[in-house]
Amino acid sequence: METDNSKDNLNSRTKLFRPVRNEIVQDASTDLPGFVAEEIEEREELYREFQRTNYGSTIRREGSPRWADDFSPIPPNKLMVITLSMYLGIFLAAADGTLVSTIMAHIASEFKELPRISWIATTYLLSSATFQPLYGKLSDIFGRKPLLLMNNIVFLVGCLMCGLTPSFWGLVGARFISGIGGGGVTSMCSITISDIVPLRDRALYQGMCNFFFGLGTACGGIVGGWFSDHSGGWRMAFLIQVPLSALSSLLIAAFMKLPPRSKRSNSSISVRDKLLSVDWAGAAVLVVFLSLFLVTASLGGKEVAFNSKTFVTFCIGSFLACALFINIELYGAKDPILPLSFLRDRSVLGSSFSNWFCMMAIMTTSYYLPIYYSGVLNMSPTSVGKRLMPNFFSTAFGSLGAGYYMKRTGKYYWFTVGFCFLSLLGHLQINLMEPDIATWRQYLLLVIPGFGYSVLITVALLAMIAAVPHDHHAATTSISYAFRSTGSTLGVSIGGAIFRQSLKGLLSRNVLKFEDSHPKKELLEIIENASKSSEWVHDFAPEFIRSTLVSCYHFACKDTFLFCTLCSIGTLASILIIKEYKLHVSLDRKN
Repeated sequence: METDNSKDNLNSRTKLFRPVRNEIVQDASTDLPGFVAEEIEEREELYREFQRTNYGSTIRREGSPRWADDFSPIPPNKLMVITLSMYLGIFLAAADGTLVSTIMAHIASEFKELPRISWIATTYLLSSATFQPLYGKLSDIFGRKPLLLMNNIVFLVGCLMCGLTPSFWGLVGARFISGIGGGGVTSMCSITISDIVPLRDRALYQGMCNFFFGLGTACGGIVGGWFSDHSGGWRMAFLIQVPLSALSSLLIAAFMKLPPRSKRSNSSISVRDKLLSVDWAGAAVLVVFLSLFLVTASLGGKEVAFNSKTFVTFCIGSFLACALFINIELYGAKDPILPLSFLRDRSVLGSSFSNWFCMMAIMTTSYYLPIYYSGVLNMSPTSVGKRLMPNFFSTAFGSLGAGYYMKRTGKYYWFTVGFCFLSLLGHLQINLMEPDIATWRQYLLLVIPGFGYSVLITVALLAMIAAVPHDHHAATTSISYAFRSTGSTLGVSIGGAIFRQSLKGLLSRNVLKFEDSHPKKELLEIIENASKSSEWVHDFAPEFIRSTLVSCYHFACKDTFLFCTLCSIGTLASILIIKEYKLHVSLDRKN
């Protein structure tokens, strides 16, 4: 705890710059007069706040050096091996998330569990999102490398169990384990990169992370289908990941040597003391809250009706768990597992909510634009896939382009604002499209929102970690992943609820208009079938009502896209409040 004298000294240092701030020479990285003095003042105030919260104080010795003088940057060839091994892990984790999309029918046939088959995909995503926010603080205590290796091994074991399990529920459990490891690999790679490259280069490496994550997501279904059809069945799609994950782990174990300042775990501190320093109460309540929240958002309106007692109980449980977690982190924990006090900084707050709104917008659009293509334009799955393919290239090169721009210029504020505005225009054009949309535009609809999304998630993370001292990068990264996971799940849930309720109302109002010429029973059957399947609308619906049903799908999708547009406005509003900090070109933040 700070003494009164230390507080007075700190106040005197920060106040010193205020009268002459605008007279100090311009900072070359921002072109703003007095920005250096303003940044020093804000960093001093932030440092005092971080010291007050005691984040990481349990294992960090007072007076310990922030940077060891005997550490030299990692040689380029070794750095390449380390980063490629982490990118391999990211690719595998992302591919495993979408791997089952093309093999679920084969799995359902083998286990005769078609009604429950969605659990295979859902379980992986839920466990990944639930445990991701924990790894930042845990890696501060136990070290980056041990946590990264542990998650690689957990992912490897999960994939091995998926390939060998003899039962359906055994496969569901194995997918849960894979999700824990896969989510940890993704977040730990992002956290670790901050320790091995300067902040100025960090954006480019984060862009590469996003590129390989997008590549894995795009390839997962293709790889799963190929192995299922041509190389030993669906089990081989999981087993082939085992040696690749082992290779990633071995390369990390052999070549990764982190800077001394990134080793929060002091060798003189016993394992028992490290375990005691973990905020177990906060971690447990966070897992409970995220589990309840994600399950509620995933099942609400589908397997569980919104007006059911079960849904209400889940909502109340989620709210109580959230309130308890906030109370523990702000007032009860000495070393918070997810330090919410960081959200007092406007860059952390703005970046977090921009991530949240952006994930809501892009994930909902990605789910319901294919429904528009199939339900309104009557496209086959292959045709839909072709129209979504350009989005992969836009997201991949958006991340890389953002990283390269920040590496060259060291700036990001107006760059990000501009692309968020462009993304808003992209969502707006989707919301305004009509069934007679030109074919070439169908291929480009997701390109602009996808490019803006990839720029935003790359820059937002950099804006967060640039706003806090290096010792707190892991915590801010965990906050970023927490907002991303909850935003994507909540967005798809809200978008789905809007689509279903809108479609139900439109069908009831428009189909029952034909009651004078057709029996009501027939019309009610049409409503029931049309609400369940867009294929039925085009293949089996009576000719007299087909155009009406297609129109209902059109306007239901537009209501959903309007929600995405509003989320995109929220993204732009959130990113406007962040502050641009200097992106240093050296690991010690001296240059």
